[in-house]
Amino acid sequence: MTINRRGAQANPRTWRLVAAAVTVSAAVVALVWAGAVDSPLPSHQGIPTRQEPDAAADGRPQTNAHPSNRLVRVQPQRRLKPGWLLLLKGQAVAAIAIAGGYLAWEFQPSDEHPVSALMERNRRTGRTRRLAASVLPQFGLASTTTRVVYARAGAAGSELRAIRHDGRNSVVLSRSLAAPFASRGNVIAWAEEVRAKQRVVLRNMSTGRQWVAAQMARCNGDRCYRIDAVTLADDGVVFDRGAIGPHPSLIVRRRLRDAKPTIARLKNDPQPDLAPSSAGAFYFWLQHGWMRWDFGRLHPHPTHLNGLRWWVVGYEHGRLLLRTGTKCRPRLVLRARGKRTQAVTSPTSTPASPKNFGPLCALMTGFAWQGRRLLVAWAIIPRISLTAANDVGLVGVVTETTTP
Repeated sequence: MTINRRGAQANPRTWRLVAAAVTVSAAVVALVWAGAVDSPLPSHQGIPTRQEPDAAADGRPQTNAHPSNRLVRVQPQRRLKPGWLLLLKGQAVAAIAIAGGYLAWEFQPSDEHPVSALMERNRRTGRTRRLAASVLPQFGLASTTTRVVYARAGAAGSELRAIRHDGRNSVVLSRSLAAPFASRGNVIAWAEEVRAKQRVVLRNMSTGRQWVAAQMARCNGDRCYRIDAVTLADDGVVFDRGAIGPHPSLIVRRRLRDAKPTIARLKNDPQPDLAPSSAGAFYFWLQHGWMRWDFGRLHPHPTHLNGLRWWVVGYEHGRLLLRTGTKCRPRLVLRARGKRTQAVTSPTSTPASPKNFGPLCALMTGFAWQGRRLLVAWAIIPRISLTAANDVGLVGVVTETTTP
């Protein structure tokens, strides 16, 4: 197992704080969907499936959050106990997604399993099948009512692909994926770059309708940008444009029926971090901390969580998910609007973990929401193996928690 602090080259800061999360690499396949339309998509709710870095290893200043999400105390008052959905010996789950009766996941390459793959389990029948090989989990994973969406390396770059739940009819959505993509319900949003042009595209996987939310040149004079991440809210899409040079970076959002995008300029931060949020833009601005810019609000505003070493994992309909703790033992904390702060219990061992290798580390490697259900992927590995950068004793676990 390879350990890499910076992670995927498409979004170098996505895993930069998880010094323990496993590097994902590999590739994926293709076929083009037609039928693009200019009209916007309706609002959808669903599952953001991006992975977020571990704040405990981050050197950034400690900061704040919105008053409605203020943490009352450092130690959560009660714990949410999850159930186990999946246990994989010798594999680390790098991305997960759930829709209907299907649980999909991608595992990262290891000594025992050198080629990554996209797997799916029918939760009704218990049948597990491999849908694709040589995938790129660092770009994300999504499951809709009809298809699973994933990334793979193609001849010209990273491709975005979709395949039916029965493993048939794999098609290419984009041949030039530029950043991790996002999903919400049956809607997928991604960024692509072709030559000197960048686009952000939304597609409804049920209807095939497609909408170009933004299209711009990579450079405007001497100001050049790259897109590091895309997120989907209930009412629109958000993405960043990281500055390549001393000029400000940009947070760009567009409501589904707005005539044009709105932009926030971030000085002195070449790579702002976006967290998935159902409400709009939720981002970290260097030397300013976490900011919220919900759809319906004219301007971004700072949040008010102070004094904790944590990282915002995501915000979903009044539920703020934070990560704190150490590299070896990160801790998830949930703050639901109007509720007490609660810890999401992480597994400390598994029936397949070795008993004579010393202390075990539990590394969070992915998460997904489905309504009140929170799915979290963990890599349980002996500390000695983590230090030695190998995967002896590695076990992958996916847990499911019902949140307030």
